[in-house]
Amino acid sequence: MDADSKNKPRLWIEYLIVLTAVGILYYISVAPGVLWQDSGLAQIRVVRHDFLGTLGLALAHPLYYLIAHAFQLLPFSDSAYKTNLVSATFASLTIANIYILLSMLLRRQKYYRLSAIIAAISLALAHTFWQHAALAEVYSVSTFLITCELLALVKFTHTWNIRWYLLAWFLCGLEWSNHNLALINAAAVAIWSISLIRNQHLKLKWIPIVILLWIIGGLPYEYLCLQSFLAGNPLPEVIRSMLFGKYRKQVLNLSLGMKMLFTSIGVIGLNFPTANIFLIPVGWIQGKKQTNNEMYLLLMVLTLLHLAFAVRYPVVDQYTFFIVPILFLSIWIGIGASVLINAKRDVAVILIIFALIPPVIYYHLPAIIQNVFPKFGYKCPIPYRDEARYFFLPWKTGYNGPTRLAEEIASEVPRNSIVIADGTSSRPLIYYQLTKKLRTDLQIVNHLFINEPVEKRIKHLDSLLKKRNVYVIRPHVGYCPKWILDNFKLTKFGPIYRITNEKIQNKQ
Repeated sequence: MDADSKNKPRLWIEYLIVLTAVGILYYISVAPGVLWQDSGLAQIRVVRHDFLGTLGLALAHPLYYLIAHAFQLLPFSDSAYKTNLVSATFASLTIANIYILLSMLLRRQKYYRLSAIIAAISLALAHTFWQHAALAEVYSVSTFLITCELLALVKFTHTWNIRWYLLAWFLCGLEWSNHNLALINAAAVAIWSISLIRNQHLKLKWIPIVILLWIIGGLPYEYLCLQSFLAGNPLPEVIRSMLFGKYRKQVLNLSLGMKMLFTSIGVIGLNFPTANIFLIPVGWIQGKKQTNNEMYLLLMVLTLLHLAFAVRYPVVDQYTFFIVPILFLSIWIGIGASVLINAKRDVAVILIIFALIPPVIYYHLPAIIQNVFPKFGYKCPIPYRDEARYFFLPWKTGYNGPTRLAEEIASEVPRNSIVIADGTSSRPLIYYQLTKKLRTDLQIVNHLFINEPVEKRIKHLDSLLKKRNVYVIRPHVGYCPKWILDNFKLTKFGPIYRITNEKIQNKQ
């Protein structure tokens, strides 16, 4: 009987203890309702039973929406809250998986439980991971499946039972149905498998079964792709949409600017803001002695590939794509902790204290940021959203800014008005129209007269304002059409702005 078999009952108890503890934290932290931006869009897609979206197949995330629809069966009244719980639930499962993963990786080390709990706490309290456990986002489902895949591969290296290797590939396919980040995992495991074949731990005859299981796991995503093809879209276009969505240039970017590099360093520092960050290089250097050669190689390849993708990915929310690298860096923190604890057990207390400090730092961070950068986030403010607090506090306990905005607009804006809202601020209004039938007379738009020349837009809006009230939520270029800002006067109206044609009349 191997060590895993002896510890199996105890590990399950420990798994449930970790799951319960972090579950309480995340369920307290989760947002209570509708949200802004991509999270709000996810909540709207669930209400509309929209499994495809409008941003291309790569951003369809069908597995996430299948799970989110299942969560609508929960006995809560608010659909948005039930969608938020997907993230909290799968983030909790991810942390419990990390604890078991480190326990298995470090099973030959005397104090493996201490190292495992340090890794689990480090990930649970990492800013970006915690933040996305509190919002309606797809990434917690991805991290859960990645850790399940890693658990299967650890078991494979301990037993060399091919069933665990095959299970890992099925999980990788399933992960692909949630997010294209799974393709990085597939590439890493494929590279690693070459080493396994050379060392005779894997036979080539299993490769066709691997491919089949990966395809089976990816069926939810492949079904959407097939639908797109059968709808008449050319095959090359379907493939481009599968791989890139509308972000082909960004996904294939090979340049690395200084801003992106500094952002990457800042994100890693934000997620591990204590001296425990130095456990990462310790884990890299000494990890082979703490685990086994095969898993050390796999973890290194996975870490480097995911880091390489995130560091040179030039999108506004670049920090989001560090969620998976943060997961792997937490594993290296656990391995590095094992090195120090086995050398001097008393250091474990210090490492655990450092692991628990980040929430204190996050609590004070918004005030620090606002003191250093007084205009942080206020170039284009959203009503009821303090940018520093919204971004730098990972928890969203009791956060009701979007609800306040939607309800105040509903109570103050006259009937049959038009509200111009950008993609961030429009989602709460649309959500309440869909779910609460709240002010369905309001027309929520991103633009007006988009297909007309500017001169005609001005005339049309001038005429429209004589018949209907038109409002804008964020009166700044990029969030409100520039031609409106240049030619019309905006007057404060509650939390938003009313558009008037006073500038036009003055010119005339």
